Amino acid sequence: MSVSTAVFQQGKRMRFLWLAVPLLLMPILLSRSAWPPETGPRQSIEFVGSAFIIICVAGRCWASLYIGGRKNRELITNGPYKYTRNPLYFFSSLGLAGIGLTFGSLAIAAVHFLFGYLVFAYVSARESTALDELFGDAYREYCHEVPAFFPRLGRRAGDGAHQLPVTFNPVALKRTAIDSSCFLLAIPASQLIDSLRFAGLLKPMLRVF
Repeated sequence: MSVSTAVFQQGKRMRFLWLAVPLLLMPILLSRSAWPPETGPRQSIEFVGSAFIIICVAGRCWASLYIGGRKNRELITNGPYKYTRNPLYFFSSLGLAGIGLTFGSLAIAAVHFLFGYLVFAYVSARESTALDELFGDAYREYCHEVPAFFPRLGRRAGDGAHQLPVTFNPVALKRTAIDSSCFLLAIPASQLIDSLRFAGLLKPMLRVF
């Protein structure tokens, strides 16, 4: 697969993710948490969900500082790329799980995370073919040392064969921050949906934990 084909298909996959948003919203709109809003377990779950979303936004911006303007041009192996080859995808999946948690549901959080993991695993596998074509042995060595998705902690700061300085790309960082802000909308949205349910304007069909 050529690099140009990989980039084109990446655009198609990102459009697919946006089209999948209604599918991710359906279980939220059609169900409600088995824990009442004012109980300790519900508030704890929502707090963890908000924390996951904040980590998602911060992590995506962190990755953007290293990859911004360099994707498919240089092999990035420092920063968050020391721990996982796809930090943007990992943090995005964490954000999807956080969305489920802000609505008070462990089950929805698990489904959202699994959805993100499967989609991004497929995307990263296709991208890996293009990166192998671009960087050859250096990329294969990197794949051997760093996992594709789940971070492996404990790597020393000097690990990695291709350490590069941090490049601040304000355009890429701004774009990543704007894209990531969509995750933050889940926090006020959860309060809005609870209000609609309390007013009887939205009637869930299922109770989920």
